[in-house]
Amino acid sequence: MHDYIKERTIKIGRCIVETRHTVRTIAKEFGVSKSTVHKDLTERLPEINPDLADQVKHILEYHKSIRHLRGGEATKIKYKKKGQNKREAIGSVK
Repeated sequence: MHDYIKERTIKIGRCIVETRHTVRTIAKEFGVSKSTVHKDLTERLPEINPDLADQVKHILEYHKSIRHLRGGEATKIKYKKKGQNKREAIGSVK
């Protein structure tokens, strides 16, 4: 494994433990894909730093347990915005 991958993996692991952000958010911050972040955290990190990997594992399990709630909230916000856009469009036609 290349050194830059090891460094990125440790940085991502520390970041998720400190901020408790989601994989999606961490991926945007580091400029890599969600798949890369997930692979770094679940496959590479246990080989590099098992203690940090254990902390990350608990956070990922928590995120997985509440993802159905977060998804429902995102859908609610999406349709609320669509409704506002429709009202604004109708208002501008008058």
